[in-house]
Amino acid sequence: MIPAHLLCNPEKVAKTVLLPGDPSRTKLIAEFFDNCEKVADHREFLMFSGSYSGIPVSVCSTGIGAPSAVIALEELIMCGANTFIRVGTCGALQENIKTGDLIIPVGACRGEGTSQQYVPLQFPAAANLDIVNALRETAPDAHTGIVWTEDSFYISDAEYWNSVGILAVEMECSALFTVSLLKNVRCGAILAVDGNVILGTCKSKRKTMEKTEEIPKKAKEGIKKEIQAALGAVTLLQ
Repeated sequence: MIPAHLLCNPEKVAKTVLLPGDPSRTKLIAEFFDNCEKVADHREFLMFSGSYSGIPVSVCSTGIGAPSAVIALEELIMCGANTFIRVGTCGALQENIKTGDLIIPVGACRGEGTSQQYVPLQFPAAANLDIVNALRETAPDAHTGIVWTEDSFYISDAEYWNSVGILAVEMECSALFTVSLLKNVRCGAILAVDGNVILGTCKSKRKTMEKTEEIPKKAKEGIKKEIQAALGAVTLLQ
């Protein structure tokens, strides 16, 4: 059956799928593949399949936010995929976390509404430990802990989450983790920091261009590192 939104051939979807939000990051990841083939390009969903170090792998963009991310997840599961790594970006919530750093979430606070359509908030949004451990091996300098997932980009309660030790804010992890647990598939994430919300260097909080002019370069370096870490984790998970 052709999935309604991905509009891809299920036979061309690998068991392991990387999930960036940005379609342009999908293209960056696909450049590392051997025998790369575009298998979907509809709305925010751009997907390539190929292999990495001999292991079949796909990459599919999910757009911005939990609703579209879970649509992609549900339809990829329908296609037979069972291992997912979100390769995303986030805004740091602790002063010691710098732009370009990597974060590996072990779990996420469920501030988005999508997962609440599946189960009550008491259900934990936990990352798969196999994926967490593989990513920690390929990105040993990454920060590891809890992130906060929310729906609103420009309205936030960052100071509170900073005070309770949450590492970063982003918009997809808790929904992906929750639904993956319910569907009995593996899901984890690695996130590149593109700014610090508390220090005012994140996209939604930037004070001056002079203060943040070096951020794009550092963020791009972090994205390159997270892609390499995610692909390395794919090999370890086999």
